[in-house]
Amino acid sequence: MTVVYTHLSTSVDGYVSGRGARAGRGLGDGFRIFDWLSDRSAPNRAVADYGGTRTGAVVSGRNTYEHADRWGGGSMQPDAPLFVVSRDPIPDAAPGQTIVTDGLESAIRQAIAVASESGKDVKLAAGATTTEALRLRLLDEIVISQVPVLLGGGIPFFRELPEAIELECTSVAANQGVTHLTYRVVK
Repeated sequence: MTVVYTHLSTSVDGYVSGRGARAGRGLGDGFRIFDWLSDRSAPNRAVADYGGTRTGAVVSGRNTYEHADRWGGGSMQPDAPLFVVSRDPIPDAAPGQTIVTDGLESAIRQAIAVASESGKDVKLAAGATTTEALRLRLLDEIVISQVPVLLGGGIPFFRELPEAIELECTSVAANQGVTHLTYRVVK
């Protein structure tokens, strides 16, 4: 069964990017939260490699897409098709980047169809998109790579939810520069 999951790096105070995040400036002053990706230690490499091999499609919001400089015409995961949720068409999107203008449910449905063909999962690549997927009860798993830094501002991982959502911790992998936490969304 195809799992819809998210995996983002966060600061201890819950930010997925720092102040000043925007197109051309990426994550603003929050790049520190991705330092663990260059650490070749076994726990960090295993988490990064697993994310790369399990992802069959990526769903992103328009802001993340633009902040990431449209992933250079590709996708967050090199071999996984990208579905971008946008209110408006993006006529200059790269080939292989599917722009979805009829909502997140449609984007996730399309991504599941593609990912399930290869027996892989769907990754949500943005905090606002993740929050909306939680509201719609479309998210199955949350992976947080929490880095020991307080950014003090920026873009938070989660936005306000209409109610509490229960999670079950299924995995913890600690390393000096990061703690990887995996939660199943209780439905």
